[in-house]
Amino acid sequence: MLEVEAVQAKGRHAPLIERTSFTVEVGELILVQGNSQLQRSGLSLALTGRLRPDKGTISWDGSDKRKTLRRRSSLVDSPRVNQMEEHMRVRDYAAEMLSYMPHKMLKRPSTEQWLRNHGLEDLDNLWEEQLTPDQRIRLVVALAGQEKRSDLLVFDTPSRHANHTATWLPRLHRLARNEEHPRAVVAVVPRISTSWHGLTARIGETAPKPYVPSGLPLDELFTPRTAQEDLS
Repeated sequence: MLEVEAVQAKGRHAPLIERTSFTVEVGELILVQGNSQLQRSGLSLALTGRLRPDKGTISWDGSDKRKTLRRRSSLVDSPRVNQMEEHMRVRDYAAEMLSYMPHKMLKRPSTEQWLRNHGLEDLDNLWEEQLTPDQRIRLVVALAGQEKRSDLLVFDTPSRHANHTATWLPRLHRLARNEEHPRAVVAVVPRISTSWHGLTARIGETAPKPYVPSGLPLDELFTPRTAQEDLS
């Protein structure tokens, strides 16, 4: 379980993270709203142990050590941190990301084989600027799912790829509820869609709320709307 208690972090001219609290369990997806990209990336870095909060605590399974957070979590597709760079091919980006992940000796698949195994062979030769929103989400979710060590996945602003929530939210929900490796999944977003009825939090809010597990099927947590109605 990820527990965030009254976390704060200073910025250069203004607070980077205002007092924020929330809880999310393995098998659950939570949407956390942050108004600016700086806030969203700051919280994402803090949740994965890459940034030390000035106040408050972030703990995983009862341990508030940043080393534990870094070992058990992954920061996914964060702008200016580990997103796919412009003018880069999918095969090269996938190869780079896979190289950071542990593999058994002589068991590491080729990038071409990995893309094929995950139904992404159609992306192999595409450049970054050629990817559609759905293709981008398919790629980053597949790479996140490859992180076998990580029980916590933090997506930094997945909605920047596709305003329509239905493009990315169901994939993140399925990743959290994966039967072989369930995870706690956090999506830090600029706006929480009214289509989402599951766990939510907001940067700058610490109002105590009773913890209620949200292990419900997607059709009870998410009501798809049209792209015009649902910008998040």
